[in-house]
Amino acid sequence: MCPISIRVRRALLLALAFCVPGLGGCRVECDFEPHCEGNVVMDCHVGVDQLVGRGQAVIEPCLEPAPLCVESRTGKRDSAGGSIYCVRSPLTPCDEPFPDSCEGTVLVSCMGGYVSAYDCTNENRTGRCGRRTPEGPVQCL
Repeated sequence: MCPISIRVRRALLLALAFCVPGLGGCRVECDFEPHCEGNVVMDCHVGVDQLVGRGQAVIEPCLEPAPLCVESRTGKRDSAGGSIYCVRSPLTPCDEPFPDSCEGTVLVSCMGGYVSAYDCTNENRTGRCGRRTPEGPVQCL
């Protein structure tokens, strides 16, 4: 065999070694319902793998400015697939339509039926909260 064929063969064997576990052997079983463990969001990554009861566990601690972990008041998943949220303290119910607003760099909104907050300085943008246009939505800029 010529050296190129050996390299190609090795590359294929290496790729196969990484792909076989990906077919089910090394995936994280993630078949639990979303829930809070203290102030930590425990959820399963929603995606194609979720259709077969597998996915990757998402573990997200709730930190300031939204340190409380709560389940949606409606019990329904939102458009992004979530039903567990990090919200503000003290726990304050809200209903849609809720006027999103800015408190300095913090975006205040209604998530899962509770007032939530997100610090825009965590974004990889300008770190500001506001509107791109006078009639546009309030968002992290």
